[in-house]
Amino acid sequence: MRHRTKKITTCAIFSAIICIFTAYVAVPAPVVGNINVGDLFILCASWLLGPLYGAISGGVGACLADLISGFAIYAPATLIIKMLLAVVSYYAFATMSKITKFKPLSLLISSTLAELIMVFGYFFYESIIYGVTTAIASIPFNMIQGTVCLTLGTIVGYILLKSKTVQRFSSVFLHII
Repeated sequence: MRHRTKKITTCAIFSAIICIFTAYVAVPAPVVGNINVGDLFILCASWLLGPLYGAISGGVGACLADLISGFAIYAPATLIIKMLLAVVSYYAFATMSKITKFKPLSLLISSTLAELIMVFGYFFYESIIYGVTTAIASIPFNMIQGTVCLTLGTIVGYILLKSKTVQRFSSVFLHII
């Protein structure tokens, strides 16, 4: 029971962090404008909490960010896309960790596959809403945002792997390793 309470609480904290870093914290980028780093925390949540709680925190946090920042039209898609991103990230990392003992490679492949879910998920959704031509135009921006988040995710994920505090906290993360 205690372990489940800790996971639910951590899931809620990650949801809040994801919401804040998606809606309010933007990294200025030339040409494309601002990039949010919410996906960085979705990746971390999936690796630390597992596929279920990682998906809940990622989907809910990013969906809330859309709702409070004026992008409600994206909220349903964001919920599904970010949940899929978390699930793919977790299982790709678990699978790659069995194949290779070089954890940074497992983190990189995991986060790359997850961010491809984001890019093509929004492409599919925007194709329905705005048409294929407009959806194609958004791919480069989503790829840049995904690349930033997967790079940061790989770095932060490696730091988390080495952290003694995280190792004590997350039996899920240790189970994968």
